[in-house]
Amino acid sequence: MKVNGKFDLPEHRNEAAARDRNRKPVLILGAGINGCALARELALNGIPVWIVDRNDVACGATSKSSRLIHGGLRYLEYGEFQLVRESVIERNRLLRIAPQFVEPLRLFIPARRRFAGMIVAILRFGSGLGIPVLSRLAAEHTRATERGLWLIRAGLWCYRLFSGDRRSGNTSTVRLPAEGTPRINPGRYRWACSYHDAQIRYPERFALSLLHDAQRLAKQHETELRVLTHATALRSGRSVSIRDAAGRAHTLEPALIVNATGAWGDLTLDTLRIESPRLFGGTKGSHFITHNAHLRDALAGAGVYAEADDGRLVFILPFGEFVLVGTTDEWFEGPPQTAVASSRELDYLIAMVNDVLDGANLTREDVTMHYSGVRPLPYRPGGSTEAVSRDHSIVRQDNAPIPTVTLIGGKLTTCRAFAELAAHQILSGLNRDRRARSDELPVFGSAGWPGNVDNAITQAAARLGQPVPRVRAVWKLIGTATESVLAGCSCPNEPLLEGTDIPIGFVRWTIANEWVESLDDLLERRLMLLYRSELTEVTLRGLSQCLVEAGRLADDRVDAAVSSAVTRLNRFHGLRVLAAG
Repeated sequence: MKVNGKFDLPEHRNEAAARDRNRKPVLILGAGINGCALARELALNGIPVWIVDRNDVACGATSKSSRLIHGGLRYLEYGEFQLVRESVIERNRLLRIAPQFVEPLRLFIPARRRFAGMIVAILRFGSGLGIPVLSRLAAEHTRATERGLWLIRAGLWCYRLFSGDRRSGNTSTVRLPAEGTPRINPGRYRWACSYHDAQIRYPERFALSLLHDAQRLAKQHETELRVLTHATALRSGRSVSIRDAAGRAHTLEPALIVNATGAWGDLTLDTLRIESPRLFGGTKGSHFITHNAHLRDALAGAGVYAEADDGRLVFILPFGEFVLVGTTDEWFEGPPQTAVASSRELDYLIAMVNDVLDGANLTREDVTMHYSGVRPLPYRPGGSTEAVSRDHSIVRQDNAPIPTVTLIGGKLTTCRAFAELAAHQILSGLNRDRRARSDELPVFGSAGWPGNVDNAITQAAARLGQPVPRVRAVWKLIGTATESVLAGCSCPNEPLLEGTDIPIGFVRWTIANEWVESLDDLLERRLMLLYRSELTEVTLRGLSQCLVEAGRLADDRVDAAVSSAVTRLNRFHGLRVLAAG
């Protein structure tokens, strides 16, 4: 897979061939969080990049996650210390370089008994460290076991050792019920342990910001960045034929192909006609969002990280005016794009909430919307889903006509570190030196982040001569870039997108500057309208008209686009769009 820490590209044995390869772009297949982070990392170091996705930016697991930026507390149980340490470091870093997306979050873990789960945890820990006798014993104890108070406190003590700042390292234990904590059911739980991690509300927008950075850096280094979504890529010999959303054909001879398509990774290798053993064995994770005000108030601004009777861990998290609940974790063998939250999964999550929070009384009527995605985990036949490592790795396809590598695993928290690792190996393989590091490089929309966001929004609104609500609506999407963008694309009297505080001028800017090709792109991954309590057909038609003006949609296709979006929102998210009038 690796030779002396780098890809051993045979062309580098010839200097002329090496120079020629350095002029060729790296082709990244997949515009999820890993692909976007890698594009940014390579552009930072002057490498030309094409990034191609069969669907849209962040359309897979990136937009279907629990939206946590966390150190991976439960990974300690499997002895994955290196992953936990890297995750904690990256969590703290993202709080600094992407504050428009990543915010601190206090979490509570409820416990019923003092000593439950200690023996099985020791077995799992030993198995994770590769101790044979403990591995065998752990394999024999696959039945779910409860984690008790002392096991949780031991985990938090270890977790604290990896934390680099005082706030996130602070933990405490309270006897239930307790003031100032979520209303955890005291009839079921006796204690709750608290600690700090972080939350990302819109990972879709985070991925787009990484591409904005990559675009700026490519321009700065006078190199190439091309982003082609809703495009197909087929290999023929040492070249790749790409057909974009408009039907235009492109032929590319890349220096290297990076398969960053996540749970689609094995299918991508098949499409490229590259032989490979099975690499991915994804599990499905489903979530739902509820607008239930009682539940939101019961969280008291914090999250709950609870354990179900089957040993699965479920999050109940604040999500703006909503509450986010997830996740399930079950093997999934179908095409990743077909994953949908099942009735059984939703009922399971609802029952969990009702068990954990006092007086929640949720029903299916409280589910505002839901989503489901497939995690790009490494293939592991048999065993429990929770035991599959959440670490990342890079696999080289040695028999590929074009040097090809596949990114496996990874998560939102460690996307930058994973991209840095992949970029280091790519640069080494291309015989290129690293020009710069991204450790402290602010993400698009975070430069000059203010100490008081509300004051900054009010002041920006005054300078722009625009109402505060519309400036705030855009700020949620692009942070400190709001003022410069609105100054160039919007005016005080401009109409708003129906049912929102978003100026039509900003919708047009998004279409022109954020690789939008379809109505679904706008709804789900640009304007984040998916996460509203109500969505109307009038809003969809307003967006469609903007797409028509931009030449992205034919006027006679508006009805079909709206109908398709309504069907998709209902099938995959349980959302019912309100009819016009």
